[in-house]
Amino acid sequence: MELAVGHIKEFFGPSARLRTIESMKNGLTQVARTTVQALCGCFLAVGASHAALIDRGGGLIYDDVLNVTWLQDAQYTITSGYSSTGRLTWNEAVTWVDGLEYYDPVRNVVWDDWRLPSTINDLSSRGWDITGESSELAYMYYVNLGYAPNTSMDRTVPEPTSDAYNPFVNLAYRGYWSGTLSDWGDSAWCLHFHFGLQDLNGINDGLRVWAVRDGDVAALAPPTSVPEPGTLALFGTGLTLFGFARRRRQSR
Repeated sequence: MELAVGHIKEFFGPSARLRTIESMKNGLTQVARTTVQALCGCFLAVGASHAALIDRGGGLIYDDVLNVTWLQDAQYTITSGYSSTGRLTWNEAVTWVDGLEYYDPVRNVVWDDWRLPSTINDLSSRGWDITGESSELAYMYYVNLGYAPNTSMDRTVPEPTSDAYNPFVNLAYRGYWSGTLSDWGDSAWCLHFHFGLQDLNGINDGLRVWAVRDGDVAALAPPTSVPEPGTLALFGTGLTLFGFARRRRQSR
């Protein structure tokens, strides 16, 4: 199924207008839908009832179902001084996250393996996926944070709230980039945190960026203290003298 590039007018961008979601899904076959469900079903294999966000300290939050670690600061582009607005084009977002080096004071480690959240690149991912199966951002919005979809698309409606544990700071209730490019024009996936809507967006628009990495930072063994070079030199000299004295005693 082909989409005309000229038809991709994104809700998230400055000149945006909402597109009809259902009409874009008509070309999907049942086989494609089944494949998507099989791929994303592994996200929920542990079961949503066991999902947990765990604060690992140092500004890092672990998702024990998806096995990923999020920056606690959902607008670290601003906090770090990289951007005054926090809005980056998709290419700028990729450049920033690829070069991000985040110091973890708890484990005394610099983490540099960050990426943008992923999305299943299929038209069935568009819309309000309350299961959270289609992307890491949808899983965060609906499952971890427990937000409800705002299908009215009314910006005057209050920002979403829930009783779920929310350890994050500076979360913007606006559009966030996914790292997944689409197959339809110059667009990439994103999710709007005011509405819970996941959709395609032109890559030249400015959206927010939330860094994530694979795995659990707590799995890292505590760093072993390494002696200073001077200490190593003295230690080596001591061993040499000890060996010399021992040989002298043996020769008597």
